[in-house]
Amino acid sequence: MERKMKKWLSFMTAAAMVIAMASTGFAEFSKTDPNLSFFGGSGSANVGVAGGSATLANKVSFDKVILVEEGGTEAVDEPEVSWKYTIRPVKDDGTEDKINIGLAPDVTASYKKGVTTISDGTNTLLVEPGAAAQLTAPTETKAEFKVGNTEVSGLAVPSGKKQSFTKTVSFSFNTAGFTKPGVYRFVIKEEKLTDGANTGDVEDVAGEEDDPDHPGTKIPAPYQPERFLDVYVRKNQAGTGYEIYGYVMHSGDTEKGSNEHGNKWKKHKNSGYDGGKQKGNGNLTPQGYTKYTVRKVKIRKQISGLIPTTTKFPFTLQLLHGGTTVATNNNKELQIKVKYPGSTPTAPSTVYTVKKVSEVNALIPELKDGEEIEIYGLPKSTTVKVNEQNKYFTGTITSEMQAYTSTDLDHGTTSGAVVKKALKYDSTGTSADSKSAEAGGSLAANDIGLNYHNHIDEITPTGVVLTVVPYAMMIFVAISMAFMFLTKRKEE
Repeated sequence: MERKMKKWLSFMTAAAMVIAMASTGFAEFSKTDPNLSFFGGSGSANVGVAGGSATLANKVSFDKVILVEEGGTEAVDEPEVSWKYTIRPVKDDGTEDKINIGLAPDVTASYKKGVTTISDGTNTLLVEPGAAAQLTAPTETKAEFKVGNTEVSGLAVPSGKKQSFTKTVSFSFNTAGFTKPGVYRFVIKEEKLTDGANTGDVEDVAGEEDDPDHPGTKIPAPYQPERFLDVYVRKNQAGTGYEIYGYVMHSGDTEKGSNEHGNKWKKHKNSGYDGGKQKGNGNLTPQGYTKYTVRKVKIRKQISGLIPTTTKFPFTLQLLHGGTTVATNNNKELQIKVKYPGSTPTAPSTVYTVKKVSEVNALIPELKDGEEIEIYGLPKSTTVKVNEQNKYFTGTITSEMQAYTSTDLDHGTTSGAVVKKALKYDSTGTSADSKSAEAGGSLAANDIGLNYHNHIDEITPTGVVLTVVPYAMMIFVAISMAFMFLTKRKEE
């Protein structure tokens, strides 16, 4: 009996040690530094929440961020554009499930049931395939950006920083679908939709990857629309079911040859489709980022010669986007910043007036010598058309327009020859002869500056000539007659 009791105690001790080791291993894993450390994001995008008593309400959230390029300290309006996101479990049949296939250079990452593992540096765990039963409908959602959402009049961008727009995307989980603790993998895919007015104004930008052949240097990496999502599951405190206590989005192993199972997350973890926002506010990340490019337009008036410099010339502006006329413009509600003679800055700004594109298209500002019109915050796909009119000077003038590929007209590079046109006077504003040719063009490549030089050059004082000519003719005739008279007498 005593011998049997000793054997039983030995067995129970060994079992307890095994259980303790296993539980310790998983407990340690729940506190992992590289895999579950907080990684930024908005308040609801806690990608990588530590263990303990924290819960996530069985919801996974991440950010979609647009970074404003070519911008300055002046804030611009949010563009009209949206993305669709879908979530699915990875394959459960033992075949490879790959993401970001067909990109160049190759950044494909893969998952394989029973093979793919993750490690916190001490412990290693197999990654389980997620299941449809663990997801709560809908499995498709959007990140929608809308014009007018930004108070551009009161928002300043710190010097050296980039303005950004953020939307939070969420997916919910059915924890009843989990049958054991562990790490479950899903795939999230991003797709840009085409129904927004500014779809063509935002673009995916390649990231930067460590060059495995040249340590310390970077190589371009394509924008990656697919990400793995690892969901961390444990028993709830009541012991009645399971709960999500952490999650990590990542692009897998993009450094070929470093880890065949795609679990090297160093530099490939992320808190969403947020590009450089969470990594130095604009620095390139391996997954790439989305940028929004805005432009500026400046129109300057110059007067010389016999035209008084106080003479005003009206200007007609057309800011066209997605259409060929003001009426068909699809960006009418976009807020932009303008500055022109007589404009009142929108507080707290002391420089710019905030107006919608439709309001700017209705303006007819008038410029005299040395005055300017400045427009800021236009999407790069905008086409600008400008012309001026001789409405107040009673005479025909010469108008010379020169375009610059910069709003710095003093130092910008000219983009073409000087366009000349004689502008006749018309106080009614209806005559085509009183209007200049349309100028401007697309903002796709650069800002645009337009310089309008109106002049009448000094003319010959014709009254003096007309006064002198009659007397000169009389003298000439007299001399000729005297010469003829003297010649005839000499012959006689």
